[in-house]
Amino acid sequence: MHVRTRTWFAFVVVAALLLLLGSRFGVFEPLESAAGAVASPVESALGAATRPVADFVNNLTDVNRLTDENRDLQEENERVIAELSRLQDVDRELQQLEELVAVRGNREADQFLRANVFAREPNNQQDLVAIDRGKADGVRDDMLVLTRQGSLVGSVSRALEHTAWVRLITDPASAVSALIQESRVQGVVVGAADGTLTMEFVEETADVKEGDLVTTSGVGGRHPPGELIGQVVEAERAAQELFQRVRVQPLADLATLESVLVLTSFLPLDPGSP
Repeated sequence: MHVRTRTWFAFVVVAALLLLLGSRFGVFEPLESAAGAVASPVESALGAATRPVADFVNNLTDVNRLTDENRDLQEENERVIAELSRLQDVDRELQQLEELVAVRGNREADQFLRANVFAREPNNQQDLVAIDRGKADGVRDDMLVLTRQGSLVGSVSRALEHTAWVRLITDPASAVSALIQESRVQGVVVGAADGTLTMEFVEETADVKEGDLVTTSGVGGRHPPGELIGQVVEAERAAQELFQRVRVQPLADLATLESVLVLTSFLPLDPGSP
């Protein structure tokens, strides 16, 4: 071994022994205190500098957790709202049927299908609305359509697979055999381009007055008897005329229809050729 190497090795051994002895007898405590005093501000500064980063990481974790919880709550809220809406629709439909029974009486053979109005024919020469039920639901041409209170809206003019067009009683092509409930006077209620109803072929001597109810008569088999149509608002008698001019106000607000009932248990009769 070289002299320099031996000298260096001996120095390291002696230094190590001195450090061990100094540590055991507290020789280096003042030095350690001084070093701690110097390092403490640096450590505090480093802690203060890194604390925002640590807080940000912790807050980010909390935000992610809260975001997940909020998403779960929103999904549950949407599910509850959807279920509530479904139950409200069922309850509304039951109420409508109860109202209908109260107005029309309990006709056990009657069967109805609830439908929503989603479109209206913009042509001024026609008064048609479209409903969201069709052949797939059992809707057929010429079936009667009523309001939930039981007054006549019109009849199905064209049934498609999943939708149908309904000709309103105010359509110029509509003609309904009718009678005045109080006097049993018969006639035909027809529509007009301006959306009004007129009861034609009412004899000039017939007892007709404002406020009389007008219902279907059932004559001809196109409509069942007893369906409410409207109310007489004016009856004009002219000299030397065979018939009165009777204006009828529909009981249904046909301009704001949203939902209707299709009478699926009645199909018009076809009398055929005599």
